[in-house]
Amino acid sequence: MHSTLVRIQNVFGFFTTVAFFVAGLVALSSLLYPANVSVDVIKANGVKIVKGRAHQYYTSKVQEYAVLNFDLEADLSSLFNWNTKQVFAYVSATYPGSKYANNEAVIWDAILPSRSASKLILKNERAKYSINDITGKFAGRDNVTLSFHWNVQPHVGRLTWGVVGLTEGVKFPEVERAGKKAAAK
Repeated sequence: MHSTLVRIQNVFGFFTTVAFFVAGLVALSSLLYPANVSVDVIKANGVKIVKGRAHQYYTSKVQEYAVLNFDLEADLSSLFNWNTKQVFAYVSATYPGSKYANNEAVIWDAILPSRSASKLILKNERAKYSINDITGKFAGRDNVTLSFHWNVQPHVGRLTWGVVGLTEGVKFPEVERAGKKAAAK
């Protein structure tokens, strides 16, 4: 009647059809869980401008780097449901530039693998990444704003993104020199 190969193909075809149907239901069911993210505090505590060279290149020119400290209190537990694999959270700094109108750089990020890690309370946290501009100069620029972003990565379905918490503008200070520190002590 039917060969073994035809029977295996029919079983495999039925299995993949059922698997895709179940995956579609899982993806649709995650839309029933509303995301209610609360960010209580996000603010820049201090911005420091230092001169240095990029670590990757020995012969690179000296340029200015901005290093920020910030406070963040956020509760991302509403983003976790049975279809959430992990949540990627990050803080970005947006600042006006001389070459481009708006510049944005990520200064801190974290992968939150479970609901137990979803409450973020960071006090005077130093940025993981310093910012360098394409022009190489930062000193004296106005209006640095911080924002908190997240990306929900599900087991099945589409990625969802969100952003909360633009802060008031902070001014980039003048370049910090080693001589000023020594003179202040």
